[in-house]
Amino acid sequence: MDLKNQIELELYFADHFDTILFPVLADIYLSQEDYRRARKVCNIGLGYHENDASGRFVLAQVEKKDGNLKEAEKEIKHALKYSPDNIQAAIMLCEIQTVLGRSPSRLLTSWKKVFDLDRSNQTAKEFIEKVESDNKDKTQQKKSPTKKPGKSAATTTKKPSEFGESLNVSVRLATFTLVNVLKNQALFYQALEVLDLLEQKGEDPDMIRLERDAVKALIKKSE
Repeated sequence: MDLKNQIELELYFADHFDTILFPVLADIYLSQEDYRRARKVCNIGLGYHENDASGRFVLAQVEKKDGNLKEAEKEIKHALKYSPDNIQAAIMLCEIQTVLGRSPSRLLTSWKKVFDLDRSNQTAKEFIEKVESDNKDKTQQKKSPTKKPGKSAATTTKKPSEFGESLNVSVRLATFTLVNVLKNQALFYQALEVLDLLEQKGEDPDMIRLERDAVKALIKKSE
């Protein structure tokens, strides 16, 4: 069978729902942006091969494309459980967890996994160094004498909540949908970051301006 021949794969899959080749067909649909069929093939195939890492990874990509980030996170974790050396899945998990605003400790674990798989990954290296450095500073601050609150203390205050944490999201992941996800989670400064990326991509300037004004209004309201 020619695994690059879509028609052959479709005919074979129609007669063999239990085939382990289902991720190949699902991936073809994914590349065509036919997410409905890709999801359907994955769901059928995973019904027979629940722990198929390739099928879980394709389904995770489908969920991400559809904006279902929590589902995508769940599927990637399942894929990594049975295929722990999948570097693409490991990186994608970090990106999605960043967008979902997962805790720095959870992100640290995920980025360490990426770094273990690829020592040349600069993003993972920089993230690990930053978080571990921040943790070291916090430990030292706890050990140092407590200072009375005053103007000097106010100058070191970070942005509200975790808004100051940089998103470090790739340009290809930047979408208006992502902006809305971040707004809904009150991650306003990260939303502004994504809008900057959309501007770099040459997206609709009027839409960017409107979204930026809306986010700034939300920031003002939250302060």
